[in-house]
Amino acid sequence: FVGFIADLLGRSKSMILYVVTFLVGCVLMAWCPNQWVLLAGRIVVGFGVGIGSGLTNMFLAEVAPISIRGGIGMLYGVMITIGTLFSYLLSMPDVIGDGDLGWRLFLAFPIVPALYQTLVLLGCPESPRYLAFNKQDQSAALLSLSRYRCKVMKEEEESLRGSRKMVELRVLSLVELVSDPGHRLALVIGIGLHAAQQLSAINAVLSYAPEIFKQAEVGSPVVATVATGSVNVLTALVAAPLTDKLGRRLIMWVGLLLMVVAYGGLAISQACGTAWGCAGTWNGNVAMVSVFLFIAGFAGGAGSIPWLMVGELFVVEARGKASSICVGVNWICCLVSLFTYDSIQSGLHPYTFFFYMGIVLISFVFVVLFMPETRLKSPEEIRNEIIRQADKTFPFVF
Repeated sequence: FVGFIADLLGRSKSMILYVVTFLVGCVLMAWCPNQWVLLAGRIVVGFGVGIGSGLTNMFLAEVAPISIRGGIGMLYGVMITIGTLFSYLLSMPDVIGDGDLGWRLFLAFPIVPALYQTLVLLGCPESPRYLAFNKQDQSAALLSLSRYRCKVMKEEEESLRGSRKMVELRVLSLVELVSDPGHRLALVIGIGLHAAQQLSAINAVLSYAPEIFKQAEVGSPVVATVATGSVNVLTALVAAPLTDKLGRRLIMWVGLLLMVVAYGGLAISQACGTAWGCAGTWNGNVAMVSVFLFIAGFAGGAGSIPWLMVGELFVVEARGKASSICVGVNWICCLVSLFTYDSIQSGLHPYTFFFYMGIVLISFVFVVLFMPETRLKSPEEIRNEIIRQADKTFPFVF
């Protein structure tokens, strides 16, 4: 759905559409006279968030210079961490109140950044690649590119002038997307990265952080939860500029390994506290440090890199539909993770975190085997590299 909108209306207009949808949903939730209007507002906001999550990195990947494309793409993850931290702070009764006005203000607060984004998007030119490929208007594409650059690089200008013979290209159908080995492998890599992000149970860890700290007998679960949000923001801010210096693969590797170590700490702390009979005052400290370590590993790697990669793995004729599929898988896995956490916790307790550690280890192996390095490479170079990789990969793998 997102890809269809992006290819039909263009990137910038589609972004405005998603913000307007989000604004309508926020107004409905803040105003709601009953639970049905609140539910309707949540559904409308869900549509807006779903469209935006698919469009944002597609748009950023097409307008950012190659030299800083990684850092620009990682800003999406940075802003998510900042939003998460603000939601922690605003949800405190002492900050916004716990009466009828308090929760309405909480639900209305997102209107402020949404209005700002609307004003910014109204001044943003259309994606140069969209204009050159979808509209086949190289002159408009060059003009748009000049508005995004202080100085247009020769390579970018040549690309938009038709070095790829864009007039001979067209948006791929779903059948064409999955029947081409290169596109199919890129799609599997994108799906795998987004599945790894959510199946690592990050949303469960964030949602149940107060319970984790309470079970670990940490003095103030609320303060500890806000601290995890702060670590989330700081790690994402540090990782963003490093992505263009160290590469996507290395950042992803380090992040996943930190998550494995963190889950190991949580698993041992939980098992010692119940089954192994080795509980002590150290349990709370190990659990708290492990949560912080997990958040740091996730924010720097699995929390941001998949959003960046979905804008880099695909050439423009495949980007719309492929991005939609990857983002759809992300949200499906998010629901699966949240809905199954309680069942897994009750069924496997006190070995729950060993299970999640195994999932992250599988994700690490997948990244090592399949994820290409996209740093300082054009979409065409990445496409050719994936084609060569597909030729060396057994067909049943993808």
